Amino acid sequence: MELDDTDKKILRELQGNLPVVRQPFLEVAERVGISEKEFFERVERLTKDGIIRKFGLRIDSKKVGFKSTLMAMKVAPDMLDETANKLSGYEFVTHNYARDHEYNLWFTVIERDADALKDAIERIKREVEFDDLLDLPVLQKFKINVRFDIK
Repeated sequence: MELDDTDKKILRELQGNLPVVRQPFLEVAERVGISEKEFFERVERLTKDGIIRKFGLRIDSKKVGFKSTLMAMKVAPDMLDETANKLSGYEFVTHNYARDHEYNLWFTVIERDADALKDAIERIKREVEFDDLLDLPVLQKFKINVRFDIK
């Protein structure tokens, strides 16, 4: 699908924070230079076409007490898809990527507190077949945001 200039403007605007006003979508539509109705039609199409995958809040999990870790798993190549699908089925797994690396499956685990995180990791160890597993907890967060420069 080809994006026109208006679609690109909408995508640039929606990557930032929505204004905290009574009608945030109207304000964004006006900044883009279209009606609110056209804005919603375009957002619906961009979502249906898979360009917008998700629309929602980003909560600072650490500030609300959640704990997380990055995991690296060594999986037999013929088991990679099955293992990735199993991990993706856990609600506590938030990101899950195959990598061209000895540890070929990398994923994040997040839970409400340290005990729940430990339990989630133990559950993975019991229920998932793998050769080795690394737990790589965050020591310091430097960046957790992305904005695409859509031109």
